[in-house]
Parts: sequence; C-alpha cells; structure tokens
Amino acid sequence: MMKVKAFAFVVLLCCSNWVMADKVVRVLGVQEALLSSRAANDFRAQLEREFASEEAALMDLERQAVAARDRMQQNRGLVSDEEFHQLGLQFEKAYLEFQGRAEQMGQRRMEREEEFLTQMRPKLDQAIRTLIENENIEVIVAKQATVYTSSAVDITPRVIELLNQQ
Repeated sequence: MMKVKAFAFVVLLCCSNWVMADKVVRVLGVQEALLSSRAANDFRAQLEREFASEEAALMDLERQAVAARDRMQQNRGLVSDEEFHQLGLQFEKAYLEFQGRAEQMGQRRMEREEEFLTQMRPKLDQAIRTLIENENIEVIVAKQATVYTSSAVDITPRVIELLNQQ
C-alpha cells in the first residue's frame, strides 16, 4: 500500500513538472514587498511620531512601577505590616495602570497598521497585475512556500519598485 502511494506521488510530481514546464512561474514575498516599500517606511516614521508621547508616558509608568516594587522589596521587614501593605498597593496600582495603557496603545497601534495594510492592498494588487501583464506570468508562488528559488524568478524587488512609483 505504501509503495502504491509513493509511486502515485512520483507520477503526480512528474506530471506536474511536465505541465508547469512551459509556464512562467514567479515567486513573491508579499509581506516583504509591503513592508519594504517607501510607504511602509513613511508609515513607520509617522507611527513613531504619533505614539512618541504615549510611549514616553508608558516608560514613566514602568519606572514608577519598578520603583514601587523596589521600595516594597527594600522595606520588607523594616516597616509595619500596614505600611508594607500600602507599598504593595502602590506597586499594584502602578503596574495595573502600566499594563492597561500598554494594552490600549498596542491595540491602537495594531488598528493603525491594519488600516495601512488595507490601504496598501489595492496598490499591491495593481503592482502584481502590472507584472503579470508585462511578463505574461501564469503562476505566482508565495516566497515563504518555497524551499529554494533563484533570484531571477523572485519578483519581490520589482513589486517594491512599482509600489514606490505609486
């Protein structure tokens, strides 16, 4: 049974190679193309500016939480149980505020990135369509799905170039 499956696989592989022999096949790193474009670089810089003050405030909250934790650890056994409990509450409050704000900022950042990708998708599709028409490409394979590919069949740099022209 195993030999029959192996034989069928080899026959299928040979047939698919024969069918693909006269096809123009290219490889594309979609994620790489999108993230390497000039628009993506501009977007990253814009995000950095947009979130700079929030990130600074977040770092300040982190410092406060770490300082509260350190005070708590340094004063263990030196202060009354009530004072130690208060230090623990200060640490918990600072940490929870830090955690909440970090989560909110991460969510907003992710939403902005999704907006960017949604905005870029038609431009990417247009760049790919242009290459398909200009080079009579019949099959495009995801670069991540390949084991080996020659740079001659990788259209990622050309897609980036076309994205940068838009």
